[in-house]
Amino acid sequence: MNIQPDYAPVTPQEFFAWVPGQEGRYELVDGEVVMMAGAGRRHDAIVVNLIASIRPQTRGGPCQTFTGDTYVATTKSNRRMPDMGIDCGKPDDNSLLAEKPSLVVEVLSPTTGGFDVTIKLTEYQAVPSLDYILFVDTENPTVHIYRRDSKGLWQDEVIKGLDAVVELTKLKVSLSLRDIYEGLEFRPKPKLVQTSDDEPERGGGFKPPT
Repeated sequence: MNIQPDYAPVTPQEFFAWVPGQEGRYELVDGEVVMMAGAGRRHDAIVVNLIASIRPQTRGGPCQTFTGDTYVATTKSNRRMPDMGIDCGKPDDNSLLAEKPSLVVEVLSPTTGGFDVTIKLTEYQAVPSLDYILFVDTENPTVHIYRRDSKGLWQDEVIKGLDAVVELTKLKVSLSLRDIYEGLEFRPKPKLVQTSDDEPERGGGFKPPT
């Protein structure tokens, strides 16, 4: 016996007709409308810094910086909403969809980071026009970059430290981690202290810095 679902999948056309003016942010996933989790202040600050750093480098060129209000078609039925990116196509002014995305950036939160770097990564890597995928940590100055090489294969690299720089050569864009994390402070890591040269302090031996 065939069991028919009690709902019809939402098409991309229906989704884009519905989503303008809605409160909150939504993605289309396998024909279902999914509300995205709200972002924190650190997340927002990093996104603002990214846009402020990238936009001057793309101004006047063939590619345009887009914000989190622009969608990327990752499959026939999925429409994802990265935190920002670069589109090297020529979309209509009224379009909500990046035509030829070359870069997408996801700023990771503790609640969604695992999903972004697994399910979304796989979807993004299947987008033919994408050259770069960036995952930006909110808690530490760390960027995980995926680059598509000349053979179409993805290579990844973890870049750490405020003095480090992310080079997006194909786009002629350079990103300093110091600029990405401007205005943010980081929690100091616990330090191991010892009561003597040989014996660690009791109670675990870890003491947060004062």
